[in-house]
Amino acid sequence: DDAGEAPVAEMAADADEPSPPAAPLELDEPEVVPEPVELPPLADSDNFVRDLVDALLAHPNLAAWMTGNDLLRRFVVTVDNVANGRNPAQQLPTLRPARRFQATGAGELQLIDPGSYQRYDLLAGVVGALDPSAIALLYETLEPLFDEAHAELGYPDTPFRRTLERAFAQLLAAPIVDTPPLVVRRATQYLYADERLESLTPAQKQFLGMGPENVQVIQTQLRAISGEIGLTIE
Repeated sequence: DDAGEAPVAEMAADADEPSPPAAPLELDEPEVVPEPVELPPLADSDNFVRDLVDALLAHPNLAAWMTGNDLLRRFVVTVDNVANGRNPAQQLPTLRPARRFQATGAGELQLIDPGSYQRYDLLAGVVGALDPSAIALLYETLEPLFDEAHAELGYPDTPFRRTLERAFAQLLAAPIVDTPPLVVRRATQYLYADERLESLTPAQKQFLGMGPENVQVIQTQLRAISGEIGLTIE
């Protein structure tokens, strides 16, 4: 019976067909482990830090800002101030604008002069131009020294990155104020007329003084850096 023999013939034909070639094995690329960097003592780290910043970030304006001694200790104090809502300006004399803050108007209520914001354009421009992945590598290289300086401040059981997370959270929580806000002059200082703004922490109010465009540039960069370092911002 021809009908009964057809499957046998088909099976024989199938047996003669060559098997498809096996798929090549995909081998994982070996992970490149960077050579450990020998860090100097914290007290003698300034030149090492300057050289590392120059090698990794290579921005011409950074060298002018990295003057003085105890760079890492001062940076850690600055971050601690911001994390606790304090104005860090005293720790950052090289970033202080040459021009004074200006407000316009003759009465008690005055408007912040937009020209006051322009005093911070260079700072925001430099921060915004830096490579977040290079900043992360810089941070991870120096993290043991950051932790040591942080312990000296009275936090022996808390990693510095926890304080850095709180500092980032402070600045990221600052609002973007698109139009120049009203301020009230009181003796040698100005207060925000808007209670919502005046109730912000001193660190956040100092940050707002950079102007909405500069605040936005820096907040965008902080989010990118946070992601590269692996910070948890609450």
